[in-house]
Amino acid sequence: MPIVPVPPCKKPRQPPSNAAIHPTEDILGWDSQHAYIQRWVRMTQEEKNNNVKFQVVQNDSKRDSLLLLLGLKNVFVKQLPNMPRPYVSRLVFDRKHESLALLRRKDNDYTVMGGCCYRPFPDQKFGEIAFLAISQNVQVQGYGTRLMAQTKERAKSIGLTHLLTCADNNAVAYFKKQGFSKKITLPFEKWQGYIKDYDGVTLMECVLHAKVDYLNIPMLLKAQKTAMVEKLKEISNSHIVFPGIDVTSRKGLKIEDIPGLKEIGWKKDKNGAFSTRGGPTAGFSVRDKASQELLHKHLQSVLKEIKSHDCSWPFLEPVNAQETGAIDYYEVIKNPMDLKTMHDRLEEGWFYVTKEIFIADMKRMVENCKKYNGKGHYVTDLAIQLEKAFMSKI
Repeated sequence: MPIVPVPPCKKPRQPPSNAAIHPTEDILGWDSQHAYIQRWVRMTQEEKNNNVKFQVVQNDSKRDSLLLLLGLKNVFVKQLPNMPRPYVSRLVFDRKHESLALLRRKDNDYTVMGGCCYRPFPDQKFGEIAFLAISQNVQVQGYGTRLMAQTKERAKSIGLTHLLTCADNNAVAYFKKQGFSKKITLPFEKWQGYIKDYDGVTLMECVLHAKVDYLNIPMLLKAQKTAMVEKLKEISNSHIVFPGIDVTSRKGLKIEDIPGLKEIGWKKDKNGAFSTRGGPTAGFSVRDKASQELLHKHLQSVLKEIKSHDCSWPFLEPVNAQETGAIDYYEVIKNPMDLKTMHDRLEEGWFYVTKEIFIADMKRMVENCKKYNGKGHYVTDLAIQLEKAFMSKI
């Protein structure tokens, strides 16, 4: 759900009697297809279940605070080896600085897994981030992004409007991803004399917006995209869908009989190939019966070899969402493809009238795998190897 309710379009273009309206949710697609949303959901659940918490800590000389600061110092020293240990200790325990500690539950206690140390300058309305780090064993899981979001919300709560930091070359990409920019909009006189712009580092700035809930950015983006789709309905037909052509019951359909093609200028030339006003259309020439039979035998041979390939086993049948645990597969993948479906289409005799259509189905199967499983997943690697074998044989 978006962070705020988005009103539907007041005057959308209406579909003709033989068409329907495509729901906004379907136009946007399933949320779980986005990796950053998956991480956000996981982090919010961990916080809700008290497996992770964020705690502001200052040097107030109390035992619990000093233990947390010591844990933070150890994380910073280990993850930021270029920072001198005495310098880290001095800033972390400095009473003018405060830190936001990332605590993760282990058994019945919480352990410091990362944090952000910063110095607020309330009168100047900005804060300087000194250190930000996450323990190596929990990196690339969304903790860094969540820590920065919590830091921004903390900064807003104490009246700050800007965050500044001196980032080394290794950190510039991270801060840029978190909304920081090399362009400093805070007036020079506001920060001059309060922080130093060291050699070998890049001064970066993040402007904090009071109305933005940094802990729920995915919901905010969903609201913006929903509002954009609703507005587009007034000026485009992108939300209008027409019924598909039932080629199965008709046992195939000649290309020239597809509704709409003649209207855009499709026609046969003297050689039987199709062309448009823009020129010949590749891959759409009329084949005689003998040529079609040769193509059919070639495709059968290729498919047989691919089905027996060592990497083919995940793709031999349509995805069973229940058995595989991919519950949302058919919500994410709207046009599934597998080797059995390709086999059935080939046996029907009329579907693969060109080699290009056969290749397109194989590529769709591979792209579906990449989209759902993501880069680096072992099934994605199998799909890539299978595609290479396929292209070498086709």
